[in-house]
Amino acid sequence: MNPTVTAIIFLAAVIFVSGFVLLMFFAISAVRRLKALLIDLEKTSVEARGLIVKLQDIGTKVEEDVAKFDSILDASKETVESVSNSLKFVNKKILKQSAGLVAIIPAIKMGWDLIKKLKAGGKQNV
Repeated sequence: MNPTVTAIIFLAAVIFVSGFVLLMFFAISAVRRLKALLIDLEKTSVEARGLIVKLQDIGTKVEEDVAKFDSILDASKETVESVSNSLKFVNKKILKQSAGLVAIIPAIKMGWDLIKKLKAGGKQNV
């Protein structure tokens, strides 16, 4: 064979082998990175599952608290209704019926103050 053709074939083989070695080097590096990424992904997945379980527990606790809160609101509503009925009763039966007597109270106070003045004024003159 011609030495020039042999040199070209040898050079092409060297370039091909060098390219293959570089490709394998980068492929092995990429596989290592991918393996590390998969290990990290597995750890993250386990943590995410744990967090999901905790989140579900928190969700059930929140639902229980909301149910308790609903019962508290119902009890508060009943209390407000009974206080409202009591105040309506006081307004209707006591305040409206005794409005005339309540209006006399300032007049009685003014009369009492006048009597006090007269008694105090009478003692000073004596």
